Amino acid sequence: MDFLKEFGACDCHSHVFGPFSRFMLSDQRTFDPPESPISALEEVWSSLGIERAVLVQGSAHGNDPSALLDAIARSPANRRGVVLLGPGTSERQLAGLRAQGVRGVRFNWIRHLLGRDTQTPEQRLAAAARLAEEIAPFKWHVEIHLDADDLDMAERIPVPAGMPVVIDHMARIDMSKDAAPAQIKKLLRLLESERFWVKVSGADRLALNSESLSVAIQPMRELFSHAADRCIWGLDWPHVNLSRKRSDMELAENLRNAAGGDDVLKLVLVKNPAKLYGFDEERTSAN
Repeated sequence: MDFLKEFGACDCHSHVFGPFSRFMLSDQRTFDPPESPISALEEVWSSLGIERAVLVQGSAHGNDPSALLDAIARSPANRRGVVLLGPGTSERQLAGLRAQGVRGVRFNWIRHLLGRDTQTPEQRLAAAARLAEEIAPFKWHVEIHLDADDLDMAERIPVPAGMPVVIDHMARIDMSKDAAPAQIKKLLRLLESERFWVKVSGADRLALNSESLSVAIQPMRELFSHAADRCIWGLDWPHVNLSRKRSDMELAENLRNAAGGDDVLKLVLVKNPAKLYGFDEERTSAN
């Protein structure tokens, strides 16, 4: 996509799984991802003209960030990471992760991915609050992956003042459901607080029960209208747990249609990622 290359775009949400000969899957995983190593993702980025990226740890690797850290190390100036952390992560370990490019911790509260986790919502919020306090000295943010029905948990998450809270995939609002308009309004209301950011990724998840990705354009435009300076975008490669696959090029084109112009695209693809993840202002060598 020429516009991605022109802007020096950042993919703010993709995953790596494997290679499994080096990076084992977790015994506690709730799905089996396809082997999706960084070398394959780099080919996708190259074909689209994406220069910078944020790797997000998928739950299939559990709390082991080894595959993610290996991917960042191949181009550390251009890559950052968001990890899953278990209890008991030490200050020394957090410092080490920051030195390797990690800038956030993810809370994966999607119901079908919880597996054997029997915590109550209150227990999850309390654990998130403790971890948010621990990561605060490292200037990280928290990222929340949740179902649209659980958006109230995002509103209630207690984080230190000034810590950004990023909501994954537009809260995965199913645009085919009657509840979608109210859920969009709730997400927009959250964005009235400057601590909230949103990933306008996962359009294919919003359109899971629709023929066209275009059903995601309207909520994306509303998000841009409310908080274009706190919206970021990503491919969500390799698109796991989807019954209907859309191409990476189609997802990128959908973003361009929703943005409606270069001003929004430059914010979402360049300026906002630089601010949230700490990239240098100037472009560096490509991925």
